[in-house]
Amino acid sequence: MIDPVEYIKQFPLKEFSRGTLLLSAGDPLSSVFAIRDGYMKVTSISDAGIERLLWIAGRYDFAPVEQLFVKNGKARFFYTAATDGSYYDIPRADLLNYAHDNPDFMAEIARGMSEHYDDFLQRIDAIDGLSVQERLMRTLLYISSRFSASDSVDLVAEGLRITHQDLAAMIGSTRETTSIELAGLRKNGFIDYDRKCFIVHRRRIEEKETA
Repeated sequence: MIDPVEYIKQFPLKEFSRGTLLLSAGDPLSSVFAIRDGYMKVTSISDAGIERLLWIAGRYDFAPVEQLFVKNGKARFFYTAATDGSYYDIPRADLLNYAHDNPDFMAEIARGMSEHYDDFLQRIDAIDGLSVQERLMRTLLYISSRFSASDSVDLVAEGLRITHQDLAAMIGSTRETTSIELAGLRKNGFIDYDRKCFIVHRRRIEEKETA
């Protein structure tokens, strides 16, 4: 049996630059991205033409994982480089055959999908029945946790430039209300931001959540 890491490394390594569209909704699902480093943002477009950030794929993730086992499917979302990085370009059919023949590798894929599903449920929980401020804090905690376990995380320094509109779409609010709540969070020391940084103080938010 080929070691999973060696199996993945046999495929072409491709680099990506922040802002590059890697896969569009409607494209055939012929390849799977095995991310070596960097991050991809997964988005949809609303009927009003607003981009909605759904989740962030990072190191060791497969994308698009949510449709990995769909037969002859097409991508439902847009996959854009959120930072510079690289990925192994694996033919989807080849990956599925390898997973079928190697139960341990299949178990790893299942674990990753389980974590992805858990992230999704946390995101749903973060926007259901909570105030705008609570939804915003939980969403910022989720995003920053994807990049680092540090007490404070500068999203801009990590390569992710997230706008007030991005956050508004993620929590189901308006940009104006989201901007007001962000200003309040900054005033109370949960975040810091200007044109050069967007720092999420994870530990302070976690302490607030458990208080």
